[in-house]
Amino acid sequence: MKRQLCKYVVTPVVAAMLSLSAVAQEMDEVSVAIGQRGLWDTLVVHQGIEEGIFAEENLSVDMTWTKGGAETLQAVTTRSVDMGFVNGMLGVLGAYQRGAPVRIVGAEMTGSNDLFWYVKGDSDLESLADAEGATVGYSRPGASTHLVLLNLLAEAGVDAEIVSAGGISDNRTQVMSGQLDVGWSVPPFNLDLVAAGDLKIIAKGSDIPELAEQTVRANISNTTFLTERRDVAKRFMRAYMNTVDWMYDNKDEAIERFAEFNDIELEIAKEAAEFYPKEALLSVPVKGLDKTIREAMEHDALREPLSEEQIDELLDYVYDPR
Repeated sequence: MKRQLCKYVVTPVVAAMLSLSAVAQEMDEVSVAIGQRGLWDTLVVHQGIEEGIFAEENLSVDMTWTKGGAETLQAVTTRSVDMGFVNGMLGVLGAYQRGAPVRIVGAEMTGSNDLFWYVKGDSDLESLADAEGATVGYSRPGASTHLVLLNLLAEAGVDAEIVSAGGISDNRTQVMSGQLDVGWSVPPFNLDLVAAGDLKIIAKGSDIPELAEQTVRANISNTTFLTERRDVAKRFMRAYMNTVDWMYDNKDEAIERFAEFNDIELEIAKEAAEFYPKEALLSVPVKGLDKTIREAMEHDALREPLSEEQIDELLDYVYDPR
């Protein structure tokens, strides 16, 4: 029996659907871990996904939130994810020297305008200069909170007991219950309690001007991803930097999304965004690395200084727009 040939008419709607399907199949998947959910700078990837900037690079992003840099670093070094965002420099340097398969693909935060330390509203402490013998919180060893706090205490000239007290909500709980004298935070979190007088800010990262030229957090990738899928990594970082541009070129819209994501009032979101100048979020270059290495040596994050060859290997700007 002769087989009958069927003719199919491809309508514009069907053609569009087929085209979208083809694009979806071509999408390269990238898994990322990001520390500290919901901050202005930690929402760059989320904003880029929402705006379709990563899709423009044919990238499909699987995003996981972590409690901080240590957890993110572990996910990257064990290849549970391809890339990690918001990692404290001390932790990354130490991991690299111990042989972890990790590279810095760009700065995440240069300067420390966002970090602040606070006490209960009725505390006698007015600044870190009053904190001799007090318990002062930071997140985890090697995190940017650790690095900045060490600088602040050195500047204040006091000997305080520093405590790895966990994340933002953990610190707030311990301060309010009296387990911790001083806690750390970043905007927008706890700004409402400061405005109400329940908390009082006694120190900011911006109190040390020289930190403005020092990268305190980095974005990282594992070496396998960079070797085997380098073009994907390049497109990802290009989309990341384009998202930062979009956020500051369309700041009102970005702030609205920021407020909606955190379910906070728009005015609080606007106030929080002002803690983050665009220059602080630029990925290239990593700044002040010599100073960071010296501090890592002083605080036992590094056994010995990194050589120029090691620094060149560690810094892998997979996308450098300069």
